Amino acid sequence: MHENSSTRADIFIDRPPADVWDVISNSSAYSDWNPFITRVDGAFKEGETIRIVLGSGPDSMVFRPTILVVRPEHGICWRGSVWIRGLFDGTHCIYLTAATGGTHLEQTESFSGLFVGRLTKDVIEETRRNFQAMDVAVKQRVETKTP
Repeated sequence: MHENSSTRADIFIDRPPADVWDVISNSSAYSDWNPFITRVDGAFKEGETIRIVLGSGPDSMVFRPTILVVRPEHGICWRGSVWIRGLFDGTHCIYLTAATGGTHLEQTESFSGLFVGRLTKDVIEETRRNFQAMDVAVKQRVETKTP
């Protein structure tokens, strides 16, 4: 079987989940602040297929994931594929948990498909670094907005 078929990153944000939700659920503003998911076309609604651009310039990648779960102030999950579904799929979730003095934000990605074992190690490490950069950007965006 495949080892290392998932990754995660988390951060503490000094604001309540509602404030964090306002930032992560506003898909049209991702291009203003997000260093990883640089563009989202479409709304975060369960069952919708949206268009996501990762990165920028010649190295950017476009995905068309389907929104699986939208729970206001709790989280969003979507599933997308590289090439054809079943070859290299990813389920990305952003979870918000109320914590003393703020919100614990966690991002996870679970990879599945025929190519996971061959591509995984570098992809997982890069994904984790990108999650960490996005976590920091969410934190900055939320904490610098006037409550």
